[in-house]
Amino acid sequence: MARSVIYSCPVLLLTFCLALSDDIQFPKDTRLDHHTFPPKVLTKKDKLIPVGHLRPFGFQKKPDGPVIEYQEALHPKKFWENHVSKKVPCVYRGEVLDSPAMTNWTDEYLKEKFGDLNVLVEVKKEDRTTRPKRMTIATFLKGYLKENWYIVTVLPDEMRGEVKASKSFQCGSFTKTIQETNFWMSSGETASVIHFDADHNLHCLLDGRKDFVMIDPKYSEELYMARYDPSTGSGYSKVDVDMINMFQHGEVAKARWTWATIWPGDCIYIPAGYIHQVRSYGRSISATTLFTNYGEFDDTDCEGKDFSYMSMKDMAVMWTYKKGDKVPAKVIEIGFMNTDSLLETLLLLLGDGDELRIEKFAMFYNHLKFDIDPEEAAELGVSDEVKEIFYQYDPDKKDYLTREEVNNLSLEQLKNLARRVDVPTVPPEQPNFEYQAEEEGGMDAEETGKEPEKEAEKEGREPERDDDLDEGEDEHRDRDEREEDEDFEDEEFEDDYEQGKKTNGHGHAHHDHDEL
Repeated sequence: MARSVIYSCPVLLLTFCLALSDDIQFPKDTRLDHHTFPPKVLTKKDKLIPVGHLRPFGFQKKPDGPVIEYQEALHPKKFWENHVSKKVPCVYRGEVLDSPAMTNWTDEYLKEKFGDLNVLVEVKKEDRTTRPKRMTIATFLKGYLKENWYIVTVLPDEMRGEVKASKSFQCGSFTKTIQETNFWMSSGETASVIHFDADHNLHCLLDGRKDFVMIDPKYSEELYMARYDPSTGSGYSKVDVDMINMFQHGEVAKARWTWATIWPGDCIYIPAGYIHQVRSYGRSISATTLFTNYGEFDDTDCEGKDFSYMSMKDMAVMWTYKKGDKVPAKVIEIGFMNTDSLLETLLLLLGDGDELRIEKFAMFYNHLKFDIDPEEAAELGVSDEVKEIFYQYDPDKKDYLTREEVNNLSLEQLKNLARRVDVPTVPPEQPNFEYQAEEEGGMDAEETGKEPEKEAEKEGREPERDDDLDEGEDEHRDRDEREEDEDFEDEEFEDDYEQGKKTNGHGHAHHDHDEL
């Protein structure tokens, strides 16, 4: 009896500690070298248990080998011919080593120079069902070493000047098709879902370590890709990447894959539509470039190019963010549909005809706006909202657009349409998240509609405020309730964060947004 009591004490103590674990914040493991990758895949002697059962993704089948590597970035034409046009991944070693961010971006520097910039923050174990929170970089830095947080946001203009632009983007067609530059930051130990994105992505690491599992899209069925949205071009799998049940998902072992580990200064090219899964270790910071490319590659402006140092701020980028942006108010424009594909879709709606009728436009608009099938979208008909948008392009109110008029839509007109059909990652009426550390009075999650007062006072201005915090909330809630997989929720994150599902133009992720 005494012996059983003695044996039970450690169990009771462990149970008690686990019960408290939700309230106790522990520093995160920031080591870089405690994981072997690619993993060693062992053949089980027990034939009843499949190889890799209840193990992380990657333990189910040996990789074919590493991703193709280069010791320096390719000329844009070669990059197009050998990789982008064929959708073949590759790694550039040391491509951004001479970025000022490599040495500058300590926590202290980021807080001092960029602390008042807004960013979007998500949970580390990505599930694609929880809406991100907007907060300042200073707020994020207060808690990221203890909380399960990571930043995935548009790289603010103020920061882009400290990151090198890859040689591969300095001339040719790529200079006209860059959609976003994104900023990623965490304390490590993050895991993405198995997914693919609509845009091509050059993912450059500034700090930490990242392991990539890369899978050809032809293995999408073997990976149980649960959702594909043709309007965004992205999709993901509901398979648990930390513990795969091989009795339920045995086909995973048939998916062939290649691998890459990148270190500070390295970049990896992830083709549009290419399936991948990512893990990060240590304090992790990345800058990514999302781009599209259609048709033939034009390299006429590359002749005589000297490819001297160029920063990301020197690139022409479609969707950007800088401090004080008010159009639309307090929206960080990440993950919106790219305007090239939007124009292409409008032209497809024309078919063989020369007129895009307002009724067909209404079906297209309702389908994207409300995430419903085309039949339901057609039944909604031509609403006042549709008329308002359509007549911006058809000022004579003739109720149709000619092919020429569609082709002549300006970039800003297409961007405004993308804003209307896509729900913002974080609605403008949602206030910024504020974090109180333990020493400041407990782990309370407090929201406020203004920037920190001390930041406002430092700049001699009034704090920004959101007046109508509830306006538009019902619209977002209704959309969220229609989303699939409501049971796929992160309960730990719900305590401090509102429920919701992020919908965006990269599927980034949300989005890429993806590479944690």
